[in-house]
Amino acid sequence: MNITTIDQPTLNLLQKAFEIILKENNIRFKKVGIVDDSDQLLFLFEGKTKKIHVFKWSKQTSLGVSIGELAQSVLAPIIPTLRTL
Repeated sequence: MNITTIDQPTLNLLQKAFEIILKENNIRFKKVGIVDDSDQLLFLFEGKTKKIHVFKWSKQTSLGVSIGELAQSVLAPIIPTLRTL
């Protein structure tokens, strides 16, 4: 299923996909979330330190790709950083 619109159900599915990828990569977290912020989407990550870290990407680049592909493309480059948080 390719993303055609950014609405709450899509954000919920995206969050689940992010959680799955984090678990598959043995990344521990307390909470994660995906938030729509105007022309960006935000990945909120609370790790061991209880500090919230925010990673941003363009909402426009999210349209037309599958939820799994999007989650993988956003998380793959930051996995090493997430392991340290």
